[in-house]
Order: sequence, then C-alpha cells, then structure tokens
Amino acid sequence: MLSTSDLVSRIQKLMSSNSLEEARPLCENLLRQEPNDIYALTTLIQIDLTQNNYNQVIFYCEKLLAIQPANLQLHQVLARSLEQLSSSDPSGSSLATVLEKLPGAYSSRLLYGRALELQGDMFGAGRQYLKAVKTAQAKGFWLNEASTAPWCRQYVAYALGFINKYKVNLGYQWLEPLWQRFGKTEMERVTKAIQMYTGERPLVLADPRQQPNYLYVPDLPLTPVFDRNVLSFAEQYESATTSIQAELKQLQEQSKDFKPFQEGEEGKSLTAGGAWDAYFFYRHGKTYTEHLAQCPATAQALSQLPLVHIREHAPEVCFSIMQPHTHILPHRGATNSRAVLHLGLDIPDHCRLNLPGIAELSWQEGKIFAFDDTYLHEAWNKSDNTRAVILADIWNPYLREEEQIALTELIEQIGLLNQQTKAVLS
Repeated sequence: MLSTSDLVSRIQKLMSSNSLEEARPLCENLLRQEPNDIYALTTLIQIDLTQNNYNQVIFYCEKLLAIQPANLQLHQVLARSLEQLSSSDPSGSSLATVLEKLPGAYSSRLLYGRALELQGDMFGAGRQYLKAVKTAQAKGFWLNEASTAPWCRQYVAYALGFINKYKVNLGYQWLEPLWQRFGKTEMERVTKAIQMYTGERPLVLADPRQQPNYLYVPDLPLTPVFDRNVLSFAEQYESATTSIQAELKQLQEQSKDFKPFQEGEEGKSLTAGGAWDAYFFYRHGKTYTEHLAQCPATAQALSQLPLVHIREHAPEVCFSIMQPHTHILPHRGATNSRAVLHLGLDIPDHCRLNLPGIAELSWQEGKIFAFDDTYLHEAWNKSDNTRAVILADIWNPYLREEEQIALTELIEQIGLLNQQTKAVLS
C-alpha cells in the first residue's frame, strides 16, 4: 500500500499532466486511508467539475465544508453545482443520494426541500426545510445574514417562511382526527395549545411566572400548588407509605442502582453543595421493569396513580434522594399538562421545596403534595441527614380524560418530528 505522501506525489504529477481519470482512483484511495484529507477532496472536486459530475461535486463540497465551513470559494462552487443539478435533475433524486451519505449536508437538504415543493410534496418539503435550518443553526449558520452564505440567503429566508406555514398545517393534520373523535368544543384547550406550539396563535401565558419550556395548555385554573381535594387518590396512595418506606430502606441497604438524577454537565448545573440521586421506575417513557419488580408494593401503589404515560416522554417516577446540605437550584419543567406529585418518605428537619414568591412547601412523612413545575422552583436539604421522597408525573387534575388522550397523541407526534430532526443533527 502506498503511503499518504507517495499518493499525494503521484496525484500531483497526474493532475499536472491533465491525466484526471488516472488521478481519480488514487484520490479515492487516499480518502480511504484519510477520510478527511483536504487535498484529495479538493482534487476530486476539481476533476468532477471538469466533467460536469455535479452530484459528485456536491458530495465532495459538502464533505469538505464540514471541515472548512467558512470557505467562501467552496460555498460558491457548491452553489453553482446545486443550481446546475437542480436544473438537470428536478426530482431531487441525486440530492437524496447525497443526503443518504451525508445527512448533515444542510445546503443540499435546503435545495432538496425546494425540489420536493416544486413537485407538490408540501409536507415532504416542510420536513426537509426544517431539518436543513435546524442542522445549519446547530452548527452556527443561518442564524442571521452574516452567518448565511450570500448565494442561499433568499432560499433560507423563503424556507423559514415555509416552515412557519408547514408547522401550522402539521398542527391541523394532528388535530383533525381528534376533532372528529371528541368534537372541537371538547378539544378547545388542546387546540389552543397546539396552535401556540406551531406559532399560529401567540403564546400568551395567563401567569407570566409560569413558563413551560415545551408545551403550554391555556385556560387551566392557575394552581402553582394543587389543592388536596382535587387529588382523589391521596388517601389511598398515602396508605401505602409504610410498605414503600420498607422497600426504599432495603434498596439503600443493598446500595441498589441509585444514580445522579441528572448526569454530566446538566447535573452539575442543577445542584450545589451535595448530591441529588434517584432510583427510577419510569423515565422518558421507559419502564424500569426490574426496579418495579424489586419493589412490588411501590409498583402497586404507583399503578393506582394517574401517571402521564407518553411514549419516549413520560412519566418520570423515582425515589428522589437529597444528600445532606444539597441545594437543587432554581429550574422549570416542560409543560403544565402535568403535575409533579411528591410523597414524603424520610424527612429530616430543614428541608423545603420553594416556589419563589409563591409558596414554600415542607415535606411530611406519609403525606403528599403536587405542584406545577413550570413555575420556578428549587429545593434544599440543610440537615445532616438524607431526605427521601417518591416523585411522579401525573396529569394536571383539571384536564379531562379526552384531553389527556389527545395530549398523549399530540406530544408523541411532536416528539416524532423532533426525533427526525435530531437524527440529522447527530
């Protein structure tokens, strides 16, 4: 096998003698050895440009731009090649092939979206425009005029407008079957929530202190802390406290699978002074079957709760352990469609959950409370002992069953859309 330097030397000689087709396999060989070799990529672009192989030019340009994103000359070559390929292949099939190999090629995806739109595939175009914009912006491009190459500014501006209409239309596509099943009147709050999410309706918060970072359901009673009388399961759940405490104690004695509630940098930014650990029964829609089997009394008690079961989203249910002198820093939750339910298990003095400017709550052993975590909240354990509760995501008690069903389906649809975009970004 020839070394990298020998390959480069041979390619240079062949290019100087205009032996392009002999140089091509050597460039490809060099790329197999060094997948991001700039000289090989640049030379292949040069070779394919002379032969009007625009799909290959685009492929190698996109690959090189991932290494040299600010190369303006390369952007210009890509722009001309995309325009040529769009004319010769209006179906966009060649661009689709490029994207299969390079899903992060946001410029090619932008033009692929345009091809789909011209063919009348509006939802397909919307998906591609959305993926293109999110991918570019995640890499620091298309955030404003300065971060957008001149050739594609008009395309990006158009795509942004199209995305707004696409999201509105997508919202109606999601809502129509729900209106047919339950009626528009029954779905009024859900409809407004989706219209706010898609941007058709402005996001207007009834209480500005309440700031969900995912989905807001309007017209619900403003209840930062829920009255006990709307939690119909309260006494039954509290009656299981002794059995739940016994299972928690057994786990702690066996050092069973307690992990940081949030790992990595996110976890570090969420706590100060001590540690916040958890033993999960459910998280992000995943069921921890072994953990439920380990704690049958707890599992039985949880099965009686109105937990929010949404694929890949909810619920979050766990033994929540605050080590001594831990401060869980102020933060907010995702949506007011849920309430966060706490049952006190092991509660030393000097422990509080605080909703700044609203209420300071004290856990009590064997007692529950539920709050709306879209309000800013924090918690602390200023004692020398461990604080333990079991927390669970339940439906906001003021949502009707039909609304719970509708929101489950809608959040899964939103999640699928976001998942498709994340697959491109990863």
